[in-house]
Amino acid sequence: MATTFMKYLETTPADYDRGIKIITLGQIQGIQERIAEFVQPGDRVLEIGCGTGSLALLCAKRGAKVVGIDTSPPMLAEAQKKVKAAGMEHRIELRLMDATTIADHSEPASFDLIVSTLVLSELEENTLEYVLEACGRLLKPEGRLLVADEVVPDGLLARLLFYLVRLPLALITWLITRTSTTALHGFPQKLALAGFKGRVVTSRLGGSLQLFSARPATAPRAISAPEVPRLRHRVTLWTLLKDLYCLLWRNIPPYPKVRTGLYRIGEPDCSSPVLVTGNYDLTVRRVVRELDGQVDAWLLVANSKGINVWCGAGGGHFTAENIIAAIKTSGLADVVDHRRLTLPQLCANGVKGKRIEQETGWRVRWGPCYARDIPAYLERGQRKTDAMRWVRFPLPARLEMAVVMWQFWAVLLAVILIIVRRPLVIPALLSSLAMFLFIGITWPWWPTRDGLLQGVGLALLSIALLAGWSITVGHLSPRPLFNWCVALGSLGLFAGADFQGASPFMRAGEAEHFWKLVPIGLLILAVYLFLPRTLGW
Repeated sequence: MATTFMKYLETTPADYDRGIKIITLGQIQGIQERIAEFVQPGDRVLEIGCGTGSLALLCAKRGAKVVGIDTSPPMLAEAQKKVKAAGMEHRIELRLMDATTIADHSEPASFDLIVSTLVLSELEENTLEYVLEACGRLLKPEGRLLVADEVVPDGLLARLLFYLVRLPLALITWLITRTSTTALHGFPQKLALAGFKGRVVTSRLGGSLQLFSARPATAPRAISAPEVPRLRHRVTLWTLLKDLYCLLWRNIPPYPKVRTGLYRIGEPDCSSPVLVTGNYDLTVRRVVRELDGQVDAWLLVANSKGINVWCGAGGGHFTAENIIAAIKTSGLADVVDHRRLTLPQLCANGVKGKRIEQETGWRVRWGPCYARDIPAYLERGQRKTDAMRWVRFPLPARLEMAVVMWQFWAVLLAVILIIVRRPLVIPALLSSLAMFLFIGITWPWWPTRDGLLQGVGLALLSIALLAGWSITVGHLSPRPLFNWCVALGSLGLFAGADFQGASPFMRAGEAEHFWKLVPIGLLILAVYLFLPRTLGW
């Protein structure tokens, strides 16, 4: 069982049902049919994470009135097509909604069934707790909660097999979507804490896919605001090691994260400003570094999947729904007497401020690009200067991103060369590092900002330098010289194209250049294979 791959399937809703059926070995369809067996004619059903509407249709065909919610407009659009094709518009209502807001849009004790498949495992611990408690309030006294999801199975052999299957798919999913999922841990205990009495109805795929049935056992307990922890800036060996890890491995999961929720910086009171950021560990610590001792504020850490706010928002991993969930689950409204949030300007590419305002009543302001400008921004009454609006890409940032971009591909390059040509590992790694550093240092002076064109220029420069070295010093024969020209030219082309993804002034290079690099790579491969034979080398 490896529902982590469904994060990729969600990018292609038309293929989602077929894909999820394949990766669950057909078991998800049987689970959904088992859930539908609990439906009685006239029941009101709420489906959390309705996706493409398959389960909603099964419930509606058994006589239920279904409300299906999801946070993905493309998935809801696909579901709407299926509902219309089945003639079930009168029985199924689809809503674009985050699970944390369900209690705001429905009356208490208004549903006979609340169902969910492969969704709750995507929620963070505090969000999951909040949603389960909201379900308890929305269910009728004899209502039922049905949850089918991926769980970590019991037993050493079953768990080993689970991870052997899951890890490769997790890697593939991350390479494509830069995100993944986690399996549920200790879900029966979480149900009990939320006031449910539950049991496992059926277990599939070696215990990694389970269907839970739960009924409210006690009155739902009120959600109280937890004690708000304080964040301080400290430089220790541990923080230095985390900085080094984030520098070298920030592109590779597991991403270092901070628990989502509300934090204090300094000694804020009920009128202090509320600042919002993502839960990437390095981001949070850099924000705290700039603010600790300078301002008294509340810091609301929302789920960005462990990605910085700019990349997270641009990639669809940090959204208005994530911030709405953080507002709902953090107890923020209990500690301040205003309704104003300050969001990073760099997340405006993917976070809809109007949606946050409509769903929560909290007014959104867009703060400075950089955390170091926040104290001055607050001192000016939350007004930005022109300088606070501009993104800069100075040499230290370029060198940092050069190392970040290089190290991930360096690992893959090293693995390949260890297998096929071990003596070239060190020369190839040093050459590729030099190219990434060169493009980072010289970036402002290139006549173009197009990463692919920069890659072509870097490839030609590398080949020219190699040819000059060979003529004056190395005296390589034609075939070795040709091989090195192909290798360095390919590395230079890739380094230039890939570094565009680190630039704040153009869109990421991977998605734009992928289909351009593929034919170029095939052409280089053809030249490498056939030109020496043509010339008789």
